[in-house]
Order: sequence, then structure tokens, then C-alpha cells
Amino acid sequence: MEQIVKTNVGLDISMETYWATITLLNSDHEIKHVKSKEFGNNEKGFKEMEQWIAQAKIETKEFHFTMEATGVYYENIANYLYEQKHLVHVVLPNKAKKFAESLDIKSKTDKLDSKALGRFGAERKFINWKPAAPIYKELKSLTRERGSYVKIRSQLKNQRHALKHSFQPNESTIIRLDTIISVLDTNVKEIEKEISVTIKKDTELSAKMDILTSIPGIGETTAATTVAETNGFSLIVNIRQLTSYAGYDVQLRESGKWKGKSKISKKGNSHIRAALYFPALTTIKYSEQHKTFYDRILGEKEKSKIAITAVSRKLLVLMYTLWKTNTKYQENYETKKAEQKAEQKVA
Repeated sequence: MEQIVKTNVGLDISMETYWATITLLNSDHEIKHVKSKEFGNNEKGFKEMEQWIAQAKIETKEFHFTMEATGVYYENIANYLYEQKHLVHVVLPNKAKKFAESLDIKSKTDKLDSKALGRFGAERKFINWKPAAPIYKELKSLTRERGSYVKIRSQLKNQRHALKHSFQPNESTIIRLDTIISVLDTNVKEIEKEISVTIKKDTELSAKMDILTSIPGIGETTAATTVAETNGFSLIVNIRQLTSYAGYDVQLRESGKWKGKSKISKKGNSHIRAALYFPALTTIKYSEQHKTFYDRILGEKEKSKIAITAVSRKLLVLMYTLWKTNTKYQENYETKKAEQKAEQKVA
């Protein structure tokens, strides 16, 4: 007699509503969609969904809920389900999309998307999601606000530069651009001060930040962005998962004897990649170890952008390692370690 191995509820979430599909995986590895329904994306809708699930009278030990990280729309229901002691899984949209495409479904509706997520969560094993700690949530809000201002400021500076070097530029336009840029400069400085104050509130986080900023090129804002986007690396279990989450995982393009160009996916957290770009340029200047690594990659690939990306990835992995081991950065650590072992053997 077949038994239920796993019960998963796929949730396709939009701003005002969401579709839920109850999906079962049985002991014969067969998938069965029990039923689907649309609910309001609010607490009333969450409670109605729980009652709807209870009415299905499914004999199972636990319910899993799988959803995409769709902007901020998933946050309320994810937090609600977590508080109700359910197992919550939040997956990257690109992974959910790839899985849905593998099912060869011709149509696309919210209901069908919830079915795909129902099957995705039933067939695969995901890490259990948990809410970000309040301090990381606060830092994420601040660092993302700063990032948006920096991006706008950069665009306006480029616009001003082009205008100043054009034929007979409009001086009034340049003045207005200067005014806006000045306001953005002030806002960025204020946010950076607020980030520092937020970090100092937490003794443990402050100590951890001292570790991360011991790495050449990594400043407080970069470190704050990275820990905020990863919730203090709490859901990261290995380096492979970390690089995939940040979009630094390498995509190979090979078939038989044909070999195409390998490239990073860029399908992960863009905020981390943006935060690490300029620190990578800085660490190349001030760290002999990273400069050597950069030159080696540059020699192999003959493209500076690829080498800088490789350094950015290396910085991220280093931050994760030092965070987990609670140790500060040491230049040429591996070389020194090898020398110490050699000395011990001689002794």
C-alpha cells in the first residue's frame, strides 16, 4: 500500500493574492496534486488557507510550504507560516522557473505556477527558511537604500560629465544636476553613519564586522551589505551554496569535443555582487596575495573584468570563512602555515 512520503504546498504569490496547491509525493515516487485555491495575501487569507488544508484531512507528519522570493510579497506569509511552526522554503525565482520549464507545461497561469512549486517542493529537499534577525533586516533596508542612491548618483554624474563635454551645454541643467548629486551625497553619508550606529548596537555583530573589515578592500558598508543579504550567513552551509546564492557560480558550456566559454551565472543576489566590485579593485592594490591571484587569472583569461569577478568571488568566500572561524585576515596565510609545518618537521 502506497504511503505519503511528503506533503508540500506550493504558493505562487502576488501583491494582493496568492494561489496554493497541495501536492503529495507517495512511496512509489508519484506526484499527486490534491487541490488548488486562491487566497488573499493577508492574515485573513493565511488563516483561510490553513482551514482549507485541514479540510483536506491529509495524514502526514508535517506540511512543507514552497514559494519564490518574489520581491517583498512573500515575506508576510513566510513569517506567518514560520510562526505557526510550519516548514517554509523560499527558492530563487530562476531555479523555480527552470524546474517549471522542465515540466514542459505549455500554458502559464498563477494556478499552474503554484502546482509547479508544489511539485518542486515535494520532489526536492530545501533548506528550511527562517526570518532574518531584526538587526540584519534593519541593515538590509539601509544598505539597499544606500545602494539605490549610489546607482542614481553614478548615472547623474555620467550624465553631467557627458553634458559638460558637449557643444554649448545648458548651464541651468548642469546646476540642477549638481544640486541633486549634492543631495544624494548627503543622503549616502547619513545612511553610512546610521549603518555604523546600527552595528555598534550589537556587541557580537560589531566584533564580527571587525573580522570582516580586516580584509584589505572590505569596508564597513561592504561587510554590512554582505551579512545583511545573507542574514549573517545563517542559511549558508557551504561555499558552493554561497557562490550560487550570490550568482558567482560558473556555468560550463560543453558538448562532446566542443567547449564554449564558461561564465558566472549572475542569477543570484545582485546586491552582493555590486557591493564587492569596487572592493575587489581596492584589494588588488593593497594585498600582494590578491594581486598575485588577479594577475594569474588575467594571464589565463586576458580579460580584466573576468579577473576582477574572480577576486570578488574570492573575497566573498574569504568573508564567509573568517566569519565562520571567527578569525581575522592574515596576508599569505596558506604560505605562512606551510612554513610553520616545515619548521616543525626540521625541529
